[in-house]
Amino acid sequence: MKKTLILLFISLNIFQANAQTLEKLRCEYQETPLGLEVITPRLSWQMKATNRGVKQTAYQILVADNEADLKKDNGNVWNSGMVKSEQSIKIDYAGKPLESRKRYFWKVKVWNEKNKPTQYSEPTWWEMALLKKEDWSAHWIGKNGTDGKSIELQKEFNLSKRATRARIYVTGVGAYHLIFNGKKVGQDFLSPGILQNSKAIPYQIYEISNEDLSIGINFITATLGNAWQKGNQPNKLLFQMEMEFYDGSRQTVISDGSWKTRLSPIISNLMYGGETYNAQLEYGKDWENAAMMDEAQSGIELKPLISPQMQVIKEIKAVKMTEPRKGRYVFDFGQNIVGFVYLQTEGKATKEVELKFAETLTDKGLADQKGIKSTDKYLLKGYGLEKWEPKFSYHGFRYVEVEGLPKKADENTLLAKVIAENTPFVENYAYSEDFLNKVYTKKAIVEPNLNESKTVIATSLTTESKTFDTNYGQITSQSNWQGTKFSLKLSIPANSSAQVQLLLPTGKTINNIKEGGKLFVVKKKPVKIEGITYIKTEKDKAIFDVSSGNYEFMIE
Repeated sequence: MKKTLILLFISLNIFQANAQTLEKLRCEYQETPLGLEVITPRLSWQMKATNRGVKQTAYQILVADNEADLKKDNGNVWNSGMVKSEQSIKIDYAGKPLESRKRYFWKVKVWNEKNKPTQYSEPTWWEMALLKKEDWSAHWIGKNGTDGKSIELQKEFNLSKRATRARIYVTGVGAYHLIFNGKKVGQDFLSPGILQNSKAIPYQIYEISNEDLSIGINFITATLGNAWQKGNQPNKLLFQMEMEFYDGSRQTVISDGSWKTRLSPIISNLMYGGETYNAQLEYGKDWENAAMMDEAQSGIELKPLISPQMQVIKEIKAVKMTEPRKGRYVFDFGQNIVGFVYLQTEGKATKEVELKFAETLTDKGLADQKGIKSTDKYLLKGYGLEKWEPKFSYHGFRYVEVEGLPKKADENTLLAKVIAENTPFVENYAYSEDFLNKVYTKKAIVEPNLNESKTVIATSLTTESKTFDTNYGQITSQSNWQGTKFSLKLSIPANSSAQVQLLLPTGKTINNIKEGGKLFVVKKKPVKIEGITYIKTEKDKAIFDVSSGNYEFMIE
């Protein structure tokens, strides 16, 4: 009996240790960031336990430059050893110097309050960007004499064997839309974004899979538009594709004078004003060699941008369609949204379809355009069913008035595409469809800031709402004070952070705020949230660092 109890006790301890798992591993707040420039990235994780009262007392991080070593528990780049600490966010990497382009694999294990270790977490990774100027061999290219106009650039290259790894490093002055072997590269809209610092330009990194590469001829098409461009200047492209093969050899394709260029079928484009597209120009033959434009971009710094970009997050069909005047159809999408519409129609060549965007209607039921005349135009090429959407323009609208359709409109003529910054919500934040509907109406396009900015939010024991402008959107703060209860709701955009100075009511301390230490109340459920770090308490206030996400503090 005694032996059975001992075995049961041992089994229980093993079960409890195994019941604690590690998840949500993050590097610089990203799940698997592709293109880090930070040479001492910060690592974070969460511990999940099935029993109560469990806490981390120590951790060990392993980082390797290959999966095989990490699988053998060999941190050949960094082995932190056992570090006694409850900290599980913003752990600074302290291993060997990190190298351009390299992918690093990592995992972590922790010890609980009984000094029992967990199993190592599932492995994850991060990948470095091009860290040095000399890592770039590509040239800025474009088309001379095309200030303020959209252009196309094309390149063919031959591939004799399958690549084991392929990356595209790309950016543009203005905005770019990249197609590789007939498929759009990435899901971002209006890439690359812009910095307020005119001496820095963001670039993106894309991983290209073997399935998207072809043995033989591969084809690249880049369309450039104005978008973020300020003033009439030529739109420009910088493109570098690097491939590695099983035998250790490499092949690089860069933007240079060998690319071909011409004017795009997009004959005009304004980010807020609209886009005009002439489909008859798609098959033009007036290609010429691209112009080298390195001199115009001298002194510009390139910065990798891994934070969430604008993407299509939802598609909406019209809830109602009317014809207030013959041949003029008005589509009602039921709510104000930010985005654009996808058009399907067919008819004779040269026929022009005009789309007018508005948030309200006139007393005659037509689009009531005030301020910016948001209008898209599409000129048909005359071959079967034609499908089109803008590349470099978006609108705030509920209604779209369509004129010039070759045949009667139906429910499939227009489809609205909602765009928003693809920022992940903190898991513990409860949000509803009503909340998401409000998100669609907010300002959707913002100018990103690659440098983490910090806003100080000093609360007062009142009920009030505040907004704080940042380079990457607005921080919103909403406080509520009722009797002895105080709550503070925060929404912080990606790539931003804030310092919260939480005023404490008389008699309250950080230890008797219901969350206590690093535990915070979200919708009245105690949880530990990645992204919040308790700094210190000063007399009548507690100070926290809070990164991007949605949170709610509660004092009871």
